[in-house]
Amino acid sequence: MSKLAKLNAYADLVKAQTGKSKLRQFIEIIQLSRGRQKLGVEEYYELGVFDDMCFPGQAKARCVGWRGSAMIDQVLNDDYWRATANDKVLNYAILVHYGFPVPETIATFSPSGRKIANEILLRTQEDLCRYLSTELSFPVFIKPVHGTYGRGTFCLQGPLNGSEAYLDIRGQTVSRSDLLAACLHNQYAGMLFQKRLVQHPEVAALVGPTVSCVRVIVAIALDGSPEALLAFWKIGREKNITDNFCMGESGNLLAWIDVSTGCVGRVITGLWPTGVERQEHPDTHAQLSGARLPDWSEALSLCCRAAELFPGLRLQHWDIAFSINGPVLMELNTEADLGVPQYLGGKAFVTDGINALMASRSSD
Repeated sequence: MSKLAKLNAYADLVKAQTGKSKLRQFIEIIQLSRGRQKLGVEEYYELGVFDDMCFPGQAKARCVGWRGSAMIDQVLNDDYWRATANDKVLNYAILVHYGFPVPETIATFSPSGRKIANEILLRTQEDLCRYLSTELSFPVFIKPVHGTYGRGTFCLQGPLNGSEAYLDIRGQTVSRSDLLAACLHNQYAGMLFQKRLVQHPEVAALVGPTVSCVRVIVAIALDGSPEALLAFWKIGREKNITDNFCMGESGNLLAWIDVSTGCVGRVITGLWPTGVERQEHPDTHAQLSGARLPDWSEALSLCCRAAELFPGLRLQHWDIAFSINGPVLMELNTEADLGVPQYLGGKAFVTDGINALMASRSSD
């Protein structure tokens, strides 16, 4: 189906569901595309902005897509602070120095010789080959120093007897040559080898073994204090190594979390019109809606206290996991598509508080 045909089908479906005429839809699309957030036509539909029940009147003008998200990120986050989030060696080193719980890194492959703390340092390809063949311990989670959307990640259960390969948590074979090639990929700037986190039993009972992080978006207010704006749970499936949602294409789920209580709200499988709401996890069949995450107050406090270490990043996206030993800060991100949690929560992202932060930066 061509893009034009898809959009026409979207318009027909919206008319059937809401009674909104195609002309009215077209007018709204033009207004929003020319507005401050530069909302795209596909975003108007797939993020549910057409829905007057969720986004009535002027609320539509406060809705963001990827362009609006990028603009907010560029205004609120200083470029020279980005490495403190995007470089995982640097980010973990800062968090470890200040005593925050992070995944235990057992080895770092870094040709530049950098490492987080006291883990094994692998500087050369020879070091890496030796480690992969004789010293690698299991189960292990492997991820790039620089990486996004779960690319270049591995979660290995153990070696396959009699072959230069490993078995991952999906039961699939990963050759040592493929793992080596990923580790040597220049774009990744090295690899981290971490002990696989064991989830809190209450969380594992709900979603299974795939580590499923809650994303907490924290803003640094005008007075320098951190504020948790919203939270959502990236819920993994058994077949997946990571919990990334990928607009619903990964098969994972996304759940709204009440920031004040840690309770699960709306759960979705994807965006409009193909995504559906679920009450239960498709693998465990456990009831998700209404469940309460363990150690929520501690998790929220960790995110807010850690956020104060990065004052040049005024809009931070923290991923936090719930382990058997308590909440663990998995990583910090800057750039993210704010339209997805906006759709999930049914609330426009741009609030008066966000506008005030943006205005303060514009006047600097």
